[in-house]
Amino acid sequence: MAWAEKQRSGRWLGIYRTKKGDRRTTGETFKKKSDAVREAGSLESASRKRGWHDPKNGDITWGEWRELWETARNIEGSTTRNEKSMIDVWIAPFWEDAPLAEITNQEVQEWMQEVRTTNIAKTEDGDVDEENPRYLSTASVRRYLNPFVSSLTAAVDAGRIPANPAYGVKLPPIPEPDRVHLTKEEYRALFNALPDDKARAEIEFLVTTGVRFGEFAGLHAHRVMAEQHVVQVQDVWDGAQIKPYPKGRRTRNVPLVDRSLEYWTPPTSARCGLEHKEGKCRSALAFPARRGGAWDSRNYTRSILNPALEKAGLDDLGFTLHDFRHTYASWLAQDGVPLARIAELLGHASARTTEIYAHFLPAAKDDVERALSALGGVGEGKQKDELAEARARRATR
Repeated sequence: MAWAEKQRSGRWLGIYRTKKGDRRTTGETFKKKSDAVREAGSLESASRKRGWHDPKNGDITWGEWRELWETARNIEGSTTRNEKSMIDVWIAPFWEDAPLAEITNQEVQEWMQEVRTTNIAKTEDGDVDEENPRYLSTASVRRYLNPFVSSLTAAVDAGRIPANPAYGVKLPPIPEPDRVHLTKEEYRALFNALPDDKARAEIEFLVTTGVRFGEFAGLHAHRVMAEQHVVQVQDVWDGAQIKPYPKGRRTRNVPLVDRSLEYWTPPTSARCGLEHKEGKCRSALAFPARRGGAWDSRNYTRSILNPALEKAGLDDLGFTLHDFRHTYASWLAQDGVPLARIAELLGHASARTTEIYAHFLPAAKDDVERALSALGGVGEGKQKDELAEARARRATR
């Protein structure tokens, strides 16, 4: 039962106990004892209802909650490293000392606007470049928002706050990315600009299999089954270790055409020497970096791809390593390979993802002509007779 205690000021403070027996106060004082008891009784009644959240739980700051949240998370090591950098730079400085219970949707919206309008351009001296400002992309801002939203969702689940104040934050839509694909003539120019047979083997494999670069970097030699003309895509390099299952968590077999391995020399090492998240290493990497270990996409772009694009006169296309997948898929579509089959080869979880290549599908004149042949002749007299017959049939139904 709620009660009240008189304070030194002469005002009354309402007191009650939660369902668990914890002592709580009304927080504010009242001139009359009856008003204090009434308010405490109301809060006590609310505390015994299902779904009630103890307001005291929200007194913890976001920075204090972050430590508890990160300790309890079960995510990949690479994800933890990437998120830590984002949190340290963009989230913690703003929210570190903010009590969870006091974070509002409006404040989250204002923070997002501040992140979007922060000039990240730097001069050679490391100062902010005011003359040539540069801002984060919408995709980056959304990526920085995600761990903050996750932390608040966990706070809701833990009973720290009743609802997530970051839900409903409005951001501009992410623009459709430019998907670059090479024509076969452009690809030949790029191929001829490559520095050596190792690079030729790597680029040929990428463009004739459509694998993701992480799948390429983590591919082990025993997965390349040349006699069966197939490569088994089952491992991926995440920048720190070899993990089983590529994106979508499904192993897939991709056909190898004759040219896929024309320049490839199988490695002689028995092991890759890299950390494996699960199981034991069974062979060396199929395409190791020049100094050993796995390729990093940035290093490969800087040392192999970009110089070849420049030499071939293709450096103005904005072509990236991921665009080898787009090139592979576009060539298949142009040759009439069904989208469902392309989705299977690319490892897309849904065929809808592959619909971006639909415009490459050839419009076969014979198919269109056959589909429209039932329209009959186009003579004016014949059209009138057929129209009259169609109306008569419809009238008798």
